[in-house]
Formats: sequence, C-alpha cells, structure tokens
Amino acid sequence: MTPELKLINLLPVTLDSREAATRLADMVREHSGNKQIALDFSGIEFMSRSFADQFHKELYLRDEDAFEIVIKNADAFIIRMLDAVSKTQTKRKAVKKTHQVASYNDLKQMESFLMSW
Repeated sequence: MTPELKLINLLPVTLDSREAATRLADMVREHSGNKQIALDFSGIEFMSRSFADQFHKELYLRDEDAFEIVIKNADAFIIRMLDAVSKTQTKRKAVKKTHQVASYNDLKQMESFLMSW
C-alpha cells in the first residue's frame, strides 16, 4: 500500500517558505523505501515558487534514489507551479572557467600583443 501524507495536517494552508519545503522533503524521504508516496493537497490554498523550487531541489536534484510522488487533490495553480519548476530545474555540475589574464607595462606592449592576436 502506498503511504499518504495529508499536507494540511503537517504544514500551514499556504506553502510559502523554503524551510517548509525542506521539512516536507524530509517527511517524504522517511517513506522513500516504498518507492512511491502520495501527497494529499486537500485544504492547501497556495504554494509559492520558492516552496516549489526548494521541494524540487530537495527531492529531485539531491537524492540519488528516485521514487514516485503521486499528487492528490491539488488545485490547478499548485499543479502548474510544480510543473513550471520541474521544467526549469536541471541538475548541473559546476563549470570551472579559467580566464587568461595579461599584464602590460605600457601601451605599446599591449598594442603589439593585440596586433599579433
């Protein structure tokens, strides 16, 4: 049987902080051994972009083991917010860029470098 978290019993009716998203992600992870969990959004009135962004980062970009989250009873705004965040977030590796730095003692030295380039 799929475990279900009724969010109204765990969080405020407005999901609007990154801290709340991290708490929810921690609760979801507690059930991750099941490979599927249902989140019941009955009674939840609002979800901010920051909440959705943090929730996505916590569960989809940080965790190696994937599991399915079933969204239940969420209004269209919440579904659209979760969908928008999922489309804009990607797992990225840091890109180390090195930039060549040149030092010149005078303008003529710089001009000769630029002419050879």
